[in-house]
Amino acid sequence: MAIELFGYGLEDEIYAAISLLDIILFLVVLVVGIIIARVVAGSVKNKLNKMNAGEILADFASRILRIILYVFVIGIAIGFLGVNVGAALVSVSVVLGFVLGFALGDTLSNFAAGFMIAITKPFKKGDYIDVAGQSGSVKSVGISITELNTPDNKHIIIPNKAVWGGAIVNYSKHTLRRVDMKTGVGYDDNLDLALKTTMDIVTAHPKVLKDPAPQVVIAEMADSSVNIVIRPWSKNADYWDVFFDLQKALKEGYDKAGLSIPYPQTDVHMIEKN
Repeated sequence: MAIELFGYGLEDEIYAAISLLDIILFLVVLVVGIIIARVVAGSVKNKLNKMNAGEILADFASRILRIILYVFVIGIAIGFLGVNVGAALVSVSVVLGFVLGFALGDTLSNFAAGFMIAITKPFKKGDYIDVAGQSGSVKSVGISITELNTPDNKHIIIPNKAVWGGAIVNYSKHTLRRVDMKTGVGYDDNLDLALKTTMDIVTAHPKVLKDPAPQVVIAEMADSSVNIVIRPWSKNADYWDVFFDLQKALKEGYDKAGLSIPYPQTDVHMIEKN
């Protein structure tokens, strides 16, 4: 008896007895095919890396190719079980077309976003970025997700469409980075001495670059202090060394020069009424 699904016939041979030889051939084709698919995908990835296409693009392309080859291998292997693969796939595809259209809408959007990330290369593996409200070093960009590792060893997974659909801040893109800092001195302090002391401390640090030259300027007269903006430049890899070292050096240098570092305070006046 023939069975029809959406007008396509699935012949009785699909359900016929399967011989041991059919099963062996199915397994052999499946295993060998998967091995070949992995080798081909790996070869494509290595070729793209040698062409300097970028590690993210190479990884993304190899994953897509591997999935396509897996589907092709599975289809061939099923054919050795006596299944009319063509008729079965056409019949099932009608059902899957409706299901995937609703269930995989977000997945397809993530896939498209991942493709754009791989092509445009807004960041590469290992870059430290801000994206979709999260910060971390890029671990990988997959078919539908981007993975980050945070400095405190957290693993963050973000859908690709959220990555591509928002602002991306890449802290590792350039070799140099400006270290923005701010400190303050008292209104009674000598401002020329404060500026000179600050500049001497900044330029004395071995990892602060001479070009671009650091900047030390009066920024504002705040409620409790005269604020000084400090903008030295360093290599990207030295950013945090410069930032943390200068915090300590500025406190010690101000103390030695007799400069005060005010803190917010409130004067309360008590009025006694009879």
